[in-house]
Amino acid sequence: MKRTNPITCTLILLSAVVLLNCSKKKVENYTVPKKIFFVDLKDTIDVLQSEEPLAEKVGTIGDSDAVKILSLISYEKNDMVYKTYQIKCPTSIKHKCKTEFGYIKEFDVAGNDFLKSSSNASVKKKMIIVSEEEYRESNGIKKLILDPKSVKDSIDLNNFTIFQFLLQSLVSSPDDQLQKIEELYQIVKLVENPSREDQYVTALKKKYPILSQVDEAGAISSVKTNNDFDQKLSEQRNELINSFIAGFPLRASTFKGLVGQFNKLKNYPYLSEKVFEYLSKEGVYSVSGFESQYLVQSDSSPLALEKVKKLEPNLDPSKSVATFEILQDSGTNFRIKLQILDGMGNVSKEEIQSIISFSAEESGNSLGFKVKTDKQDFILSPLETTPNLLIAGQGFKEYVKAIPSDYKDIIKNNDYEKAKMLIAVKFGEGGFDEKLGKMVYILSSNNRYWMMLDLFRFNPNVKRNRDYEGTLDTSFSIDESNCISTSKWRQPKGELYITGIERSCYSEYEEQIEASEKLCFYEGGSKYFQIEFSPSELRSDKPKVDFKYDDFGVCEAIQYIMQ
Repeated sequence: MKRTNPITCTLILLSAVVLLNCSKKKVENYTVPKKIFFVDLKDTIDVLQSEEPLAEKVGTIGDSDAVKILSLISYEKNDMVYKTYQIKCPTSIKHKCKTEFGYIKEFDVAGNDFLKSSSNASVKKKMIIVSEEEYRESNGIKKLILDPKSVKDSIDLNNFTIFQFLLQSLVSSPDDQLQKIEELYQIVKLVENPSREDQYVTALKKKYPILSQVDEAGAISSVKTNNDFDQKLSEQRNELINSFIAGFPLRASTFKGLVGQFNKLKNYPYLSEKVFEYLSKEGVYSVSGFESQYLVQSDSSPLALEKVKKLEPNLDPSKSVATFEILQDSGTNFRIKLQILDGMGNVSKEEIQSIISFSAEESGNSLGFKVKTDKQDFILSPLETTPNLLIAGQGFKEYVKAIPSDYKDIIKNNDYEKAKMLIAVKFGEGGFDEKLGKMVYILSSNNRYWMMLDLFRFNPNVKRNRDYEGTLDTSFSIDESNCISTSKWRQPKGELYITGIERSCYSEYEEQIEASEKLCFYEGGSKYFQIEFSPSELRSDKPKVDFKYDDFGVCEAIQYIMQ
């Protein structure tokens, strides 16, 4: 019997691609040829002789070649794929192409995968495969980003991913990207409501002359978007704005530095108003240039008076107090509502003024503001650093510095919850968590065992027979079926033990279960307390503090009594 030779597959290694010459080939033909949009007109792409891996290079192409992308060719083997785009060889290299076609590596450009996933890695490529319509849109977006005044006619904005790609390719600074996104967001909002007028709209129309093109009904007809673009733009803008505002106090280590950071915000539509609203929350200010001597950010008149009297115990009754509140219409048209109080805390006068501008200045050991409205100018000087300025920088350093260095004194002289918070701030690891919007700290038994122990043993639910042993009478359920009861605790030689019983919550009969002792945490170990609270709690005498301790069995009593 005649034997046939087996088919031999040659293994080819290409960077991250393993390809066999017997791999399956797939061709995706484009009914309508696509184009390459070059972000930088000086960039070029290598053209290969064939779609095969390690194919010979025949030349390069650039924007001026205006090549047509005819198909996407894939060689697949298991999960590994090598892809190329087939192009029609342009005149500049046609004499080098063996056929009328050339090939470019899919890796060299941002293509379909990018448009689906918006991969940041693709942004580095600076070229993108687009349809004819998307090519025109890309040109318009590029002009809008780099030179808004060069956009003479109408512009269509339909593909938000292409906008993202071009923004990240053309603008390197995150702050500058935020500014462009905010300006575009305000453009879209202005198209929805073209009658809106304020200083930012005036500046926006000057920077983007295309906004001056209106029809007979007064509508801005030169900018067109679709719902998908508007929604994605709004989502990203809100995420970036909220992140910027929450992290603003972290942008400088001193108040002088924050003054400079704040005063740069005038170039961003409505951002200084939003940041002021955030930084001044719960603020108490002395004020000059206004009929009241004190301004308090509060919606409660009695609370406002109480705050001023707490900071100024010898408050002169003749000096009036006023509250203020920032009003807005969906992020625009910012106003300040002022309520002047009498000595009893009743509102004697109220007015609303349109905000023209805010500017910051260093004031004492904190951050003050100059406020300009349509009716007057006045200066706010803080009587104390506001909670949202305490999360970082100079204000926070001063706050931490004022906390006693002996944690035992902190426990002795404060409400238990406040002591827990102050110890976390002074000795814990952590800080402001931007995603949670909270201060988050860790006290680890690796290096803070004795602090953890004292927070436990001085908890109101813990009884001490001696310094390092006592009773712990608790009974609680940890889920729908398991219950725990504890009876005592002890701490010999840097180890905390708790004695208790874990049993079914729904036993049909009284079963005798002997209590057992469990080691919960020890000096040098890996267990930790996680303490969380809002920045606004830093000024509270009885703060609301969240506590987390991860353990199991009777040791869960720690979480139960300290949460």
